[in-house]
Amino acid sequence: MTMYSTDTPVNGQDQEVPPFGTAPIPGSRGEEKRAHLQARRTEDRADRREAAEERRRDREHKRRMKTEAKNAKVGLALQKKAERQKLRAKRRKERAGRLVELREKLSHHMPLWGLPVVLVSLAVGASGQADAALAAGMGWASGGVPILTEGMTLTLAGLTAQAIEQRRPHGWLMRATWATATGAAAINAAGHYIAGVEDGADKALYRAVLYAGASMLGLVLWWIVMRSKRAAISGRSAEETTRWKRLARRHPVLVRRARRVVDNTGLSLPEAYAMVWQRANGAAPGEPSIREIRASRRAAFKRTQAEAWDGRTRFSRTAPAPAVVVPAAVEPEPETVPELASEAAPELIPAPYLPVALAVPGLDGQWIAHRVPVHPLPAWRPCQEPGSETATTRFPQGQEPLPDPSPDASEDEDGTQPDEAQEQVREQVADDRLDKARALVEQAALEGRNLRRHPSNRQMARHLGCRPGTAREYLTQVLAERGIRR
Repeated sequence: MTMYSTDTPVNGQDQEVPPFGTAPIPGSRGEEKRAHLQARRTEDRADRREAAEERRRDREHKRRMKTEAKNAKVGLALQKKAERQKLRAKRRKERAGRLVELREKLSHHMPLWGLPVVLVSLAVGASGQADAALAAGMGWASGGVPILTEGMTLTLAGLTAQAIEQRRPHGWLMRATWATATGAAAINAAGHYIAGVEDGADKALYRAVLYAGASMLGLVLWWIVMRSKRAAISGRSAEETTRWKRLARRHPVLVRRARRVVDNTGLSLPEAYAMVWQRANGAAPGEPSIREIRASRRAAFKRTQAEAWDGRTRFSRTAPAPAVVVPAAVEPEPETVPELASEAAPELIPAPYLPVALAVPGLDGQWIAHRVPVHPLPAWRPCQEPGSETATTRFPQGQEPLPDPSPDASEDEDGTQPDEAQEQVREQVADDRLDKARALVEQAALEGRNLRRHPSNRQMARHLGCRPGTAREYLTQVLAERGIRR
């Protein structure tokens, strides 16, 4: 039996659709079966289409999930790569920063092109020091001798450079660095001399001196660099530096005192030098000192004596006969009536000045012309009167010593001789100084200072207005009262 699909049209028309214009024929059993079969086949086709669509959607979902997983994997790999690159760049930047920081730290103490000289100098010094330690019988500990000597030299050199950079006192650090480097060079020379003495004493000595000098070249280079760095930090010009060097050569004591004042008070060096100059000469820089004023007065007095000389010498007994002077004819001038001067206000005549101005040094290294007045001097005496054989006592400012007692002096109203009055003045001065010394020590104790160091002898001398030796005696007596010995 041949089966025909109900979907196939017959004569161009669908069999389920009745022809146009005809009434539907009542259904039979066969037609119902064909209708049911047609409906089932239609449902089966719809189910197959839905299943195919579901499979297509599943394949598309799987393909999309696979693509997303692949993209996520690629993205994760790219992210990890970017993080690795970022971390590598960060490490590279940090490494470059550390190198720059290390280079800057090294350049503070030594330029980069000078480091090979220092390294070679250290290596040359370490070789001879190890040989010297072996020759001394130190054995396995001989390897630590170069580390001790060269390491101490490097440490002191670094501390000196930091002190110079921070403008702190560095003189004793510089001296300690030179001392340790010299000791290391001596040990190096001894090691090379002992090692080469078998070849001959002359060759061994030449070798030792050569190695010792080579080990010191690094320190010499460092010292030159530190001098240039100190000059750059100080901010002085070449002319100012030259001026201070000249002052240090001409007045070494004053410059040393000025630098001590700078360290103690924090003043600038020109201000401290001006203060020290005024204390030493009794006048500010640029003004004539007491010594110069006395010299000018002495010259004026000698000039006056020369002008008043009558021609006699110390060996001639009679004065030379004066020459006959014929007076010249002088016309009489009209008499002037002098003005009556009041007795209450005597006439003041200004003191004459020297005809030549005195050149004195100024603050900026230049010479300043200063006119020096000539004051009248006391009458000259051929010899000094004999004084007392006893030593005189130096009195503080504001207290004048009493005159020396004479043998025929009478007693005062209170029954004391002049020498006893002198002794009373001395005791009063000593008591006043002791009271001032006790007050200064008490102030130092209240401030919590170490009385074995504070106050110093120089500070006590400035406080009492006496010499450091005398101030030391008073300070020792006051500290002894507290049970402290220096």
